[in-house]
Amino acid sequence: MAEFDLIEKYFAPLSMDGLKNDTAVLDISAGHQLVVSSDTSNRGDHFVEEMSAFDAARKCLRANVSDLVSSGADPLAYQLNLALPKDLDESWLADFAAGLAADQKEYGIVLSGGDTTGMSAGGLSVSITVFGLVPTGRAVLRSGAREGDVVVVSGILGDAYLSRLHMPSPPLVLAPLVRKYAHAAVDISDGILADLGHICNVSGLSARLEFDKIPLSEKGRAALENGQASAEELLTWGEDYELAMAVAPEDIECFQKQAEALGVALSVAGIFEAGAGVKVFDRNGQEMSFSKTGWVHF
Repeated sequence: MAEFDLIEKYFAPLSMDGLKNDTAVLDISAGHQLVVSSDTSNRGDHFVEEMSAFDAARKCLRANVSDLVSSGADPLAYQLNLALPKDLDESWLADFAAGLAADQKEYGIVLSGGDTTGMSAGGLSVSITVFGLVPTGRAVLRSGAREGDVVVVSGILGDAYLSRLHMPSPPLVLAPLVRKYAHAAVDISDGILADLGHICNVSGLSARLEFDKIPLSEKGRAALENGQASAEELLTWGEDYELAMAVAPEDIECFQKQAEALGVALSVAGIFEAGAGVKVFDRNGQEMSFSKTGWVHF
């Protein structure tokens, strides 16, 4: 199928203006700032061959929505760049577009444009740039953590390692509460040790985590007990797409109650203190050792 026929058939219906122009014009409401983030996902590295095209599309888009949530931003639109094998089965593309349509409805976001190109057989890459809105001056950055803040984690971690077909669900409903309560935040895409480390680095602090307080699922805890997985694998594999946040101790009770009312569990897993890096301690108070902190791209 020719490039423009492909765009007209599968992606124009997902857009705000039918993709009739080379540029998109986005309105930003008064008193707001634009939050922008990009992610690239490659088949075989970021979504597995066994994953349906429908789910691959959802996973790619959700990885970007997760970045918006960590900034406390509300989704607006996204740009989609596809590098597709020239022998791609068109049914795969139809399912991919259907997956995008489903999550556009789920997360209140629309396609604003992008690019499509062919590549050598076998390779397939999806690059998304997402745009969100946040009230002026209210974007939550990685640099705002304060000594004495508690480390707050949303949802559960580690299940992505246990399931090659794991589908993340970034907690978009938390965005207004992130703006209200979090001094700093990051989405957990490369593993909590690596991503929390980003907050520590730019905030000039250390994070002390208690391993038993890190929210793992029952499946994750069972995997630890039976030797199916190690603590390092569960904490450093990444792709959880939950949030790690710095929150004042006096705010945590209200934050947890309001998040629970929205169906999101929050766990206090540690504290920010003077120093550098992320340290994890077991139930006996002994620091745990890890050979790596998270997913390594190269």
